[in-house]
Amino acid sequence: MTLRPCSRRAALRLAALLAWPGAAQAQPAPTLQAVMAALAARRSGQADFIETKQIPELDAPLGSTGTLAWQAPDRLEKHTLAPVEEILRVEGDRLTLARPAQNLERSMGLDDVPEIRPLVESIRATLAGDLATLQRHFEIEFRPEAAGWRMWLRPRSLRVRAALQSVEVTGLGGELTSLVTRGNEGTTRLLITPRPAGR
Repeated sequence: MTLRPCSRRAALRLAALLAWPGAAQAQPAPTLQAVMAALAARRSGQADFIETKQIPELDAPLGSTGTLAWQAPDRLEKHTLAPVEEILRVEGDRLTLARPAQNLERSMGLDDVPEIRPLVESIRATLAGDLATLQRHFEIEFRPEAAGWRMWLRPRSLRVRAALQSVEVTGLGGELTSLVTRGNEGTTRLLITPRPAGR
């Protein structure tokens, strides 16, 4: 079998394609819908976190470390290990706070404290890829970035906005990498390192 030589026009087009850096590997920029679908595809997960709280009244930020765990459709647990053990668990419409060293446990309904639910959903609904819930509580601005994506959540409720001005979320594909909340009590930065499946 004899191969026909390429036409001059086809050869030029091929040369231009090969000369363009990364042209063959170019990927479409992520969209909000695609990111939410990738997040929703993960039905459970665990991550380590480092949290830093900057409070106006304090000269130095407060730091803590621990783990995050979530299970579809609506369970989220934040387990602070240091400097003091604290467990914050949300399941359905119930929020439970426990401090084992003090033998303390308190539970409440999310609807009993309306200002808390948007803060909970900024993490839980994002991890679940639940766009409808996010849109119910927040105005959303989404932007793809070179190494992932960034999303800004601003509370729709003026009452909530008085305490929580915004939540900034960054991620890579279907994983969260950081979450920054800004409110009247300061700024909290949560750096998230997802654990590989099975750990």
